[in-house]
Amino acid sequence: MKKAPLCNLLIVLFCISINSVYAQQKMGNFKHNGKNYSYTVQLPLNFDATKTYPVLVGPSEAATIKDESFYWQGTEDSQGWILIGYRIYGASNKTDEIKTLFEHLKTTYHVEGNKFHTVCFSANSAGIFDLVMEMPDYFTGITGMAGNPNNSYKEKLKQLKGVKVQFVVGDKDSYWMGSAKKSHKLLKELGVESSIEIIKNGQHVMKPLIGKGFLDRADRLRN
Repeated sequence: MKKAPLCNLLIVLFCISINSVYAQQKMGNFKHNGKNYSYTVQLPLNFDATKTYPVLVGPSEAATIKDESFYWQGTEDSQGWILIGYRIYGASNKTDEIKTLFEHLKTTYHVEGNKFHTVCFSANSAGIFDLVMEMPDYFTGITGMAGNPNNSYKEKLKQLKGVKVQFVVGDKDSYWMGSAKKSHKLLKELGVESSIEIIKNGQHVMKPLIGKGFLDRADRLRN
C-alpha cells in the first residue's frame, strides 16, 4: 500500500515534464487593419522572457498549433530559437501585414539583432525571397531548403545585400541544385553574402534534415 503514493507522485512528475515540453508550443495573435491574425510559436526549452533569442519565421498555414513550418515539424527542442509559423508565402504583396507581425514580435520577445531569419522551400521560395527583398531591413538571413529567388532581375537581387543567404539542396534534386548553383553564383557576383551546401544523396524534400539538421544550418547565419 505504501507504493501507491510514490506511484502517484511519479505520474504527476511525468505529466509535469510532458506538459513543460508542450507548453513551449502555442498560438499567438496580432491585429492588422482591424483584423486578427494567428501564428504558431515554439519557444526554447527553459524559455526566459528576459533573455534575447534568435527568431525564425517559416511558411505555415498557422490555423492550429499543429501547423508548424515543415523543417521543424515535431521538433521538441528548438535549440535556442523562437520558431514562428505564418503565412509568409505569397506575401510580397502584403508587406504591411508582415511588418505588423514583426513589430508585434519585437514587442513580445527580445529579438536577437532586432531582425529575423526565414526559410523557404520549393514552390513558396520565390515569393519568400521577394518578401525579403522588399523589406531587407527586417531580415538577418534566409535559408533556401531547395529554394531559390527569381533571378531574372539583377537589380532587384541587389536588395539582398546585408542579408545572409544560404542554399541547401540535395544532389539527387538536379533541377533545384542547378538553380541553386546559378543563384548562388549570381548573388556572389552582386556582392551578396551567399553560401551553398550540396547534400549527398539528398532528395528534393530533405526529411532527414527536419529539426536539428535544419536548425544547425540556420545557426550559420546568426551574427
